[in-house]
Amino acid sequence: MFDDRVDVDVLAGMPTGIDLAAALARVDRAALNGFELVEVAKAITRQVAHYQAELLATVAEVAYCPPGNETSPAQRTDHPAEYAADEVRLALTLTRRAADTLMGDAYTLVERLPAVYEALRSGQVDLARARVLDQETAVLPEPVAREMVDLILPVAGELTTGQLRVRLRRLVIEADPSAAATRQRQALARRRVEHGLDTDGTATLAGYHLPPDKAATAAARIDTLATAAKQAGDTRTLDELRADLYLDILNGILPTDTTPAPASQGGVELVVPLAVLAGLCQQPGQIKGWGPVLAEVAAKLADQQRERPWRYTVVNDKGVVVGHGRLRRRPPAGVAALVRARDRTCRAPGCRTPAHRADLDHTTAWQDGGPTTAANLGVLCRHCHGYKHSEGVTLTQPTPGTFQWTTRLGHTYTTTPEPP
Repeated sequence: MFDDRVDVDVLAGMPTGIDLAAALARVDRAALNGFELVEVAKAITRQVAHYQAELLATVAEVAYCPPGNETSPAQRTDHPAEYAADEVRLALTLTRRAADTLMGDAYTLVERLPAVYEALRSGQVDLARARVLDQETAVLPEPVAREMVDLILPVAGELTTGQLRVRLRRLVIEADPSAAATRQRQALARRRVEHGLDTDGTATLAGYHLPPDKAATAAARIDTLATAAKQAGDTRTLDELRADLYLDILNGILPTDTTPAPASQGGVELVVPLAVLAGLCQQPGQIKGWGPVLAEVAAKLADQQRERPWRYTVVNDKGVVVGHGRLRRRPPAGVAALVRARDRTCRAPGCRTPAHRADLDHTTAWQDGGPTTAANLGVLCRHCHGYKHSEGVTLTQPTPGTFQWTTRLGHTYTTTPEPP
């Protein structure tokens, strides 16, 4: 399996550093099966994170070295040198921007967020996740940022960078809602539209720092129009339809009979505590498919949609969805709505495709006797739906909303209901 009989179990539990590096150097990949190769890849990833942390610590030390040469003593100054990044830039053949980024990472992770540095050095997180932890807490005072990091680090390595950003943004809003509102107002003052040609001859037209409530309803309207056109037989893909409708609306071209429009603009689905709607708390809400937003934004969106049918979701004390329905005299069957409300996104590990853009899949196939119940249904995007049916992959649902994936190489991953 390995030279000197180093087995996968020992490799997986070995701390990062010299011993792990030596063990990895003795790996004979040709002698490993698929399961073992994945374990080796995981160990290499941890060791790479260790070296990235060592590089950042070294770069941070460089910033405090006084002028000298190869014979100078090991001295340090009290303040970093103004042009320290240029020393790194020249030595590592980097652009100025890349050198500044590296020096900024070194300061942040070694001095501002030492717990993140230690997590990187031990392989608990990689550099991409470490940067997310820095970026999403950058607006907070250092003591608060460190507290936030302590809260999220235990699970950070199990989340994709996208999932980690969403969790952190919610925590940042909860930490100080008034400060978050101030930051949003300042950012709204920088709202703008950018345009230009792309390298392939196409063009980009995009808005930045927009009000999230208006942006969400605009996107929902385009999505609804595109879906209606597709259902009417339009042969364009949904992405093509959304892009074409976006330009048509901006150019004053209204949807025609060949692109049926619903009676009203598309609705936005919110997850929001009732106390927020009553003005009793500042806990953030969440726009489906977008992420956490300020309580005042969630309340404003809810008010804008008061003429549309309301849906309610009931959660237990652990945040697990246990009921979902419509506030109408005649509630629908509700099974599909319950599953989408419970799952929220595709249930493959790390996938964040919103439930309304994904398939409802029988975990145990209907033709194999699987019932059409919430306990046997789950949300899967088209890609992950196909992956589920690929050779060697199995998916089970031990309890409603908990999905256990086994890959074709024998690794097991579990996804659980997302917290509300």
